[in-house]
Amino acid sequence: MIKTIRRESWFQAGLSLLWIPVLALIPFHGDREAAVVVAFMMAARMIMGKLFPDRGEDLRHLWVGGSERLGILLAVWILAQRLWVDEWEPFPVLLTALAVGLGVRYLFGFVFVLSRHRTRLPPIRRDLWQRLAQFSVYVTLIVQILDLRPWDDVATGASLLLCTVSSATYSIQHLRDPGTHSHLTLATQITLSRIVLAPVFIAVFFYDGDTSFGNNHLVFQILALLMAISSAVTDWLDGHVARKYGQVTTLGKYLDPWSDKVATMTMFLCFLGTGWASVLIVALIYYRESAVETLRTLAASEGEVIAARRSGKWKTGIQIGVTIAILVFGCVDGILRDLHVEWIPWEIFWRVVPRCLMWIVALVTVLSGVEYFLASRKMLARYF
Repeated sequence: MIKTIRRESWFQAGLSLLWIPVLALIPFHGDREAAVVVAFMMAARMIMGKLFPDRGEDLRHLWVGGSERLGILLAVWILAQRLWVDEWEPFPVLLTALAVGLGVRYLFGFVFVLSRHRTRLPPIRRDLWQRLAQFSVYVTLIVQILDLRPWDDVATGASLLLCTVSSATYSIQHLRDPGTHSHLTLATQITLSRIVLAPVFIAVFFYDGDTSFGNNHLVFQILALLMAISSAVTDWLDGHVARKYGQVTTLGKYLDPWSDKVATMTMFLCFLGTGWASVLIVALIYYRESAVETLRTLAASEGEVIAARRSGKWKTGIQIGVTIAILVFGCVDGILRDLHVEWIPWEIFWRVVPRCLMWIVALVTVLSGVEYFLASRKMLARYF
C-alpha cells in the first residue's frame, strides 16, 4: 500500500512538472506543442485513475494536487490575458469567469482539506461530477489553445457549469459530515468567505492596473458590484444560519464583526484609491472602528460584553447601502462610457454624489462610535 501511494505521488509530481513548458508556450503562441502536452496530461490522468484507487485527497497529496490546480489556473488566466490584449478579439467573458470560478473552487477545496485533516475526518473521494469537471477543463484548455471556433465558447461554458456543480457536490459532501459541525460550522464558513474574498475584491476593482474604476472593463465593474452585494447577503446569512440551526460559537462571535470590518474597510480603501473618498473620510471610519474594538476588548477583560447598539446596526446598514449605491452608479457610468453618451447632468452628479455619500457614512460612523463610548462611561470611569 505504501509503495503504491509513493508511486502515485511520484507520478502526479512528474505530470505537474509538465505545466512548466505549457505555461511557457502559451504566451508565445506555441499552440500545437502546448495542446499536445495538455492532451498527454489529460490521457495520463485518465490512465492514473485506472491504475490507482481513488482514496480522496488528503494532506499528503494536497501539495502535488495543488501544483496541478495552479498550472490549470495559470493556463486559463494566460489564455484570457492573450485574448484581452488582442484588439481584434472581444473581451473573453466566459474564460475570465472560468478563471475566477476555478480560483474560488480551488481555494475552498484547500480550506476543506485542511479542515478535514485537522478534525481527522476521512478524505472526500471524487465523484462523477468532479471527474467530468476535470476532464472538461482539460478539453477547454486544448480547444482554447488551438482557437477552435465556436467550440471554444461551448467548451468554456460547459466547464464553467460543471465546475459549479462539482463545487456544490463537494461542499455538500463536506458539510454533511457530522464531524465538521463541531469545528467549523456552516455559519462560520460563510463568515470566513467575506475575509477570503476581500483581497479578491481588490484584484477585481483594480483589474486593469489603473486607479480609476471608470477605466476598468464593464464586466469587472459589474463583478465588483456583485461581490459587494454578496458581502451584504452573507453578512445577514451567517447570523441567520447560526441562530436557526444552533451554530452560535465563540469563534463566530469574534469573526463576524472582524469580517465586517475587513470587508467594508477593503471597499473603502478601493474607493480612496479611485477618488470616491478622501483620506480624511477613510481615516475617520478607521479610527472609529479601531476605538470601538479596543473598547470591546477592554470590556471583555472586565468580564463585560458590549452588545451591538441600534446606532451600530444603522451604521452597518448605511455603510453597505452606500457602498452598493456607489458601485451601481459606477456601473451606470461605465455603460454610458461604452455607449459614448455624454450627458452633462450625469457628469455633475457623478463628480459630486460619491463624496457626499461617503461623508454621510463617515458622520454616521463617528456618531455611532460616540454613542458606544457614552454608553460605556461607567466602565471607563474606573480607568480615568
